[in-house]
Amino acid sequence: MKGLSDILNERERSVLELIVENYIVFAEPVGSTTIAKFMKKKVSSATIRSIMGELEELGFLYKPHAVAGRVPTPKAFRHYVNSLPVPGLPGKKELKVLETMSRIRYGYTEELMADASRILAAIARFPSILVEPKVESMLFKEVEFVRMSRYTILIVFVTASGMVHKRFVDTNEDIEQGTLDDMKHYMNERFSGLSFHVVKENIIRDMRRDRENFQNLYRKIQDTLDILVGDEDKREVHIEGASKMIGIPEFSDVEKLKELFKALENKERLVHLLDQYQSKEGINVILGSESDMRGMEGMSIIASAYRIDRDSYGVLGIIGPMRMNYSRLIPIVGYTARAVTDRFKTM
Repeated sequence: MKGLSDILNERERSVLELIVENYIVFAEPVGSTTIAKFMKKKVSSATIRSIMGELEELGFLYKPHAVAGRVPTPKAFRHYVNSLPVPGLPGKKELKVLETMSRIRYGYTEELMADASRILAAIARFPSILVEPKVESMLFKEVEFVRMSRYTILIVFVTASGMVHKRFVDTNEDIEQGTLDDMKHYMNERFSGLSFHVVKENIIRDMRRDRENFQNLYRKIQDTLDILVGDEDKREVHIEGASKMIGIPEFSDVEKLKELFKALENKERLVHLLDQYQSKEGINVILGSESDMRGMEGMSIIASAYRIDRDSYGVLGIIGPMRMNYSRLIPIVGYTARAVTDRFKTM
């Protein structure tokens, strides 16, 4: 795929960059007179109008209705984002707030995730999203079985990072607490430190090989793990600051705002979308229709993976209009992901 430098000359790139940056700030069509004021080398408005016409023909700009100015297209934003320099650190104020995560003592993994999402939304001033890692990639630490009634037990799985997953199970037979304790000790000794995917596979092998008196309980544990590992789209998703979209020019239309809120409520689709970026290092920017989600056409997601265990990754980021200030927000998202990863190492 050709880069921007292969398609446009230096002057055309400068004009396009100025149009995008002006539109990010003011959210209004940009005219040639405005661009002429900001050009480093003096260029007439007529020349700039000609360049803008060429950019429009190439699909970088469009002219809304009869308005004189032009508006950058998703293609323009994609080239703009791709041409940004390697992100540095966030600003001093943002850095100070983000560093508070390193000083707080979190009792649970979920507390850290919720706090990271809240802080990210507050300093970015856009909705934040944080998706927990896939269960199958997390490391098993221990399991607890609690006899709730004659035919019902509670299975509590704890990951190495401290995440807790609970499931009530109907056993169809009366299993004594002593038997449950024996299974707990056996599993904790045998599987601690292994991924849940490996635990699931070993449970199947153990069912075939030994411990005949545990056959029914094995099946119930296997079924529970199947649900836990297989239900990946229903993982915990933290979304903070959705109301921050109210008042943004792009969503002055109430119907558009409703569509956006519906998209944010569709957590399963968001999880499926962001899962594609769990293994990708650095910052990923998803523009408009690239998300393939209704209600997100004029939106962007700035996302970055964070790590909990050795091979267990989640994703966090922010959602906002396509004309977000990427130069400011990309370093914030990247630093937050690194801060969350570092914090998990100390928990």
